[in-house]
Amino acid sequence: MKIEKYLVLNKFMLSLFGIEDFKDFQLKLKDTALGYENDDRSYFYNVLLSSFPQRNKEILSDYILFRYDQNISSYVGHIKRKRLGFNLKYFQYLAVLITEILLDNLKNREREFLYELNEFLHRYTKENKIELEDFKAKDLKKIAFWMATGSGKTLIMHINYLQFFHYNLFSPENILLITPNEGLSRQHFEEMEKSGIPCKFYSENIASIHSSDKEVLIIEITKLVEEKKGKGLTVPITEFEGRNLIFVDEGHKGKKSEEERWTTIRNKLSENGLVFEYSATFGQILDERDRKTLAEYAKAIVFDYSYKYFYLDDYGKNFSVLNVKDLKTEESDFSRIMFIANLLDYFEQLVLYEQNTEIASEYNLEKPLWIYVGTSVTGTKINKDKTDVEEIVEFFYKFIKGDTEFRDWIIRLLNYNSGLKDDQGTDLFVNKFRALNNIYKDTEKGILSLDLLIDDIFKKIFGGKGALALYEIKNAEGEIGLKIGENPYFGVINIGDVSQFKKRLGQKSESPIEIKSDAISDSLFDSIKKTDSTLNVLIGAKKFIEGWDTWRVSSMGLLNVG
Repeated sequence: MKIEKYLVLNKFMLSLFGIEDFKDFQLKLKDTALGYENDDRSYFYNVLLSSFPQRNKEILSDYILFRYDQNISSYVGHIKRKRLGFNLKYFQYLAVLITEILLDNLKNREREFLYELNEFLHRYTKENKIELEDFKAKDLKKIAFWMATGSGKTLIMHINYLQFFHYNLFSPENILLITPNEGLSRQHFEEMEKSGIPCKFYSENIASIHSSDKEVLIIEITKLVEEKKGKGLTVPITEFEGRNLIFVDEGHKGKKSEEERWTTIRNKLSENGLVFEYSATFGQILDERDRKTLAEYAKAIVFDYSYKYFYLDDYGKNFSVLNVKDLKTEESDFSRIMFIANLLDYFEQLVLYEQNTEIASEYNLEKPLWIYVGTSVTGTKINKDKTDVEEIVEFFYKFIKGDTEFRDWIIRLLNYNSGLKDDQGTDLFVNKFRALNNIYKDTEKGILSLDLLIDDIFKKIFGGKGALALYEIKNAEGEIGLKIGENPYFGVINIGDVSQFKKRLGQKSESPIEIKSDAISDSLFDSIKKTDSTLNVLIGAKKFIEGWDTWRVSSMGLLNVG
C-alpha cells in the first residue's frame, strides 16, 4: 500500500506552493546555500519566491512568506546560541515553514483554513479514489512529522516549541515531552538544554511533575498510567489535568498491546490541548486494514521527509546484501568467516577515515562505529545453549587471545579464497578489502604483511594488546564495558538483564569470562559523542538498541534478528 497518497494534510500544504510531491522542493532547494543574505533574508526564501509562481498568494503572499522567514530566523538565532555554526538544512527549513503556516492559520483564520482544507480534501479523495471524512477542528490538534532518523527531528521539536509560544494558541497548564525509554530522555534533556529550552526530568518525587512557566517535563511513556496501583515511579495522568502541550518522540516503539495503551494515555493527556509528534516509522504502523489509525495520521502528518527523500538527498546509509549459493560451510565456520569479514570491513573504514579526516570533516562525517545487534540475552528458540550476544563476546575473546584460525581466515579473505561463492561462482568478498590489500600486501611478491595488519587492528580498534576484560558499569544500568588490559574501553554491551548475562557467560561459554565491576566510570554509551571517545564497538539486544542514535554506524553485524 502506498501510504503517501493518504496524507491529505501534507498534500494540502504542498498544494499551497503549487506542487504535488516533495521532490519538487528537492529539485529547487537541495543545492541552495544555507544561512542568510546581508538583508537577513534566507537563501531559501529567495528561491521560494522565484521558483514557485503557482503558490497560493492569499495564504502565502510575498509579505506573509517574508514574515515567516523572519520568524524562522529568530528561532534559529535562539537555538544556535550554544550551537556554533548551526543553520537549518532545506528540508528542516521547510518543516518549520509549514508549521508556521499551519499555526498562523489555526490562530488567526481557523474557520477559513478548515473550509479550504476540506475543499481540497473533496477534490483530492475523488481524484485518488480514497475515503476520508471531513476535517474537524479537533483533527488539527495533532501535528505529526514523518522524518527519517538522522534528519534532525530533535531540532525541529525545539523550534516547534518556540513557534507554539510565538503564536500563543493557548496557555498550557503542563508541557510534556514523552519518550519511549530513559536513554532517549537523557538525550533530549541534554539537547534541550543546549537549545536553551527550559526542561527537567521526572524524578521519584511526584511533586517534580509540576513545572515552572514554559518548562518541559521529560518523562517516559512507561511511567505514565491511567490509574496508579501500589508504589513505584509511575504517575497517573490525572496529575496532568487541563490543557496540555505534548511532544511525543517515537511513540510507536512497543508491542501492539503496549502501543494501544500508550495511545490511550497520550490521547487523554492531549484531549483539550495540542500534540506535536515525531517519528521515522509511520510507514510501519499505517495500514488500510486499520482505518482508524490511518485516518488519524492522514489528517495529522503535516510534513513527510521519510527515508526515501532522505536517501535521495544522499544522507542514507548504503548497505550490501551477500547472497551465497550452495552453502557447504559448517555453521561454526560460517560465523567465524562473517565475524572476520565484519572486522576487516570495519577496520578498513577506520583506516580510510583516518587517512581522510579533512574530507570527513567537510561532510560532517564522524569516526565510524561497529555495531552488533542481537535478539536475546537469555537464549533463543533456535539456540538455547548460546545467545548471539554471548557468541560475539566469545569471538572477540578468541581473536584477542590470538587463535590461529582467525589469522588463517584473514589470509583467505584478503586473497579472496573464503570458500563462499555467489551465483556466478565468484568469491563473495572479491570486491571487498581493496584498501587493505593496497596497504598491507606486497603486490610484487604477493605476500601479506599479516603481523603488521593484526598489530594495527589491535592498535586502532582495541587500543592495544593484552587480555580481554569485561566490566559492569555500575553508574550506567545495563552497560558492560570491554577493554584490553589497562587500556581504555574499546566497546560497550547494552542489555537489560546484566545479572543473567553474567551468569550465562560464566556457565555456557567455552572459555568462561569473568565480569568485574567498575564503580567509577560513567555511562560509556553517553560518551560516544565526545570527540576523544575510544569506543569502536557497540553490542546489544535488539530492543535495547532500537532507541540508539546510529548516526555513526559504518559496519553492522546482524545475528538472528527477527
